[in-house]
Amino acid sequence: MSHLTGKTILITGAAGGFGRELTKQLLEKGADLILTDLNTPDANADFYLLRRWNEKIRNVSPSKSPGRILGTFSGDLRTQEGCKQVYQNTLMLSPKGVDVLINNAGLAFKGGLLEVPDRNWNLILDVNLYAPIHLSRLFVPAMLERKQGHIVNLSSVAGQVAPGELIYYSVSKFGIRALGEAMDADLRKKGVAVTNVYPFFADTGILKSQQFGKQQEIPMSIVDSPVDVVKAIVRGMEKRKLHVFPGIKSKTISFFNRMAPNLVHRLAGLSDRFR
Repeated sequence: MSHLTGKTILITGAAGGFGRELTKQLLEKGADLILTDLNTPDANADFYLLRRWNEKIRNVSPSKSPGRILGTFSGDLRTQEGCKQVYQNTLMLSPKGVDVLINNAGLAFKGGLLEVPDRNWNLILDVNLYAPIHLSRLFVPAMLERKQGHIVNLSSVAGQVAPGELIYYSVSKFGIRALGEAMDADLRKKGVAVTNVYPFFADTGILKSQQFGKQQEIPMSIVDSPVDVVKAIVRGMEKRKLHVFPGIKSKTISFFNRMAPNLVHRLAGLSDRFR
């Protein structure tokens, strides 16, 4: 039996690529899920359990999952008030709060310092960084009272190395990395663990993010599968790891960034020039 069986878990950004796969795999682990996204996620467990995301849904028999979806609702994480509403809606479904908060919601705009409009880069920080801060401040007190809980933050390889054309995305992901490390240093000894995740490019909707400045395409040959990334996330959650590097590319970049950070920085700059 998984340590996640019977745990109440809130997933933000649940309608996206990682969100759907997290829902599927955590249902299979026996978790009780609350799902939120800008548009209300599907509340039918079979929608997640029976689907292959790169194919049309097939006619198959309903599955038997040990986990449950307690409820779904629309949540707007672009403002502090929206985060408070997500918290209140969650308490209506689970008055005790949640055992695990997964800060999965995120977005990106490609472009350099002077290319991305103010509205867009502010939006990245609001959703990718400030929303996890607001939600953590809302949900952590009940976890501390119970002396147990878990926060999972989706950072990125761009939270380890900052490509020039992803400057604002990297700022948000470096920020979420710092948030997780600082919270874990303070809270783990009190029973609340934090897990930071650093995926490489994965086959999710974020690959279709709006671009400003020079138009670029990410070769699909180097893109990771959301299934494999989420398997690594779930394993990291079960082990309550602080850092999870899903896949060989994420592990390799992290290793060389620690061993030779100046070299990695120069290589990132060269890749920008030749794209």
